[in-house]
Amino acid sequence: MSTEIAAARQRSRNPRGEGSRLRQDILDAASEILETTGSSEAITLRAVARAVGIAAPSIYAHFPDREAILDQLCADGFVAFRTALEAAIAPFTDPVERLLAGCGAYLRYSADYPRRYRALFEHPEVRTRQRPVADYSMAEGAAALNVLVQGIADCASAGRSVSQDHFADAVAIWAALHGLATLRAEMAPTIPWPDQDQLVIAIVSRLAQLQPSPEAASPLTDD
Repeated sequence: MSTEIAAARQRSRNPRGEGSRLRQDILDAASEILETTGSSEAITLRAVARAVGIAAPSIYAHFPDREAILDQLCADGFVAFRTALEAAIAPFTDPVERLLAGCGAYLRYSADYPRRYRALFEHPEVRTRQRPVADYSMAEGAAALNVLVQGIADCASAGRSVSQDHFADAVAIWAALHGLATLRAEMAPTIPWPDQDQLVIAIVSRLAQLQPSPEAASPLTDD
């Protein structure tokens, strides 16, 4: 008897109508493998099936291949990422404070969940060698970027930014924050980094072409 079949017999069958629970179990197992190994390459159908306790072919009822699992993990990851950004900006009404708070949350998320964060950008790179990333995965990534786009647009509407192309400036900020997050993760002990809050303020102020209010308090630090 194969290991997969034996594992499947040990797992109780989902009640009728609860096939979605198995789908979520598959995603949870894949996410755990990613957190443990730090690499999307470790997410194979056999590994996921073994973790869930099912036969590998059972996955096909929910996902056509491992790439579909990775697509959904990527989409879910961007949802969680966007939710973290939106939660960070929610307490603020001043548009500059909201933009800075969102960018500060970006770096905190990358530091708190380094493997999950890396997978958001590693996965498309792996996938494009074979076929395009699924539309829903790309859409969730675009929604996360839109938090920055809207933040710059709000600053411009309030007369706090002279940005003429909110999307281009948001992409520039995203690229700068991603570079900072990546460098700090890989070279933190070797470089005497400036204060992160001040560095974010400098990056965002220049790239978003901000005109911040002198009396505005910094929303970057957690109290």
